[in-house]
Amino acid sequence: MNDTLTASRPVLGARRPDLVPAVLITVVMVAVLALVSTTLRTPDMVSLTVSNPSAWRAEVSVKGAGDRDWTDAGAVSRDGELTFLRLPDQGADWVLRFSYADASSTVEITRDQLAAAGWVVEVPPSFGAALQEAGVAPTTGSTAGLGTTGSTASAG
Repeated sequence: MNDTLTASRPVLGARRPDLVPAVLITVVMVAVLALVSTTLRTPDMVSLTVSNPSAWRAEVSVKGAGDRDWTDAGAVSRDGELTFLRLPDQGADWVLRFSYADASSTVEITRDQLAAAGWVVEVPPSFGAALQEAGVAPTTGSTAGLGTTGSTASAG
């Protein structure tokens, strides 16, 4: 107190926020984002050309040898060829399925074999044989447009 019976006020300084919680939260968020970014990495993509010498359109699906689910790539017209430009890499061992109507044929092939073949694969003769044996009429219509020799499409 002073002579006039009033209490003197303490000098108030501006309080700055505690930085420790803010820094700790920032470090934790950066660590979580780094972890999430490594687990959400998109698969490598490859280009795969499928040649179909059969008289039937071939629906193409792929999967890794140990996988249960198929990735549908698209359809290759009869007597045609199609390059799938962005197909997810299926790993070291691939399984390709060619189907039409109720018939299908599969081909098991390694990534090394695909690379050695220039990432070109041919629909197997067993595909056409199965369709012929089942009495399925050959695909009709023009082979012009998608899926003919030299055309390209993006799978996805």
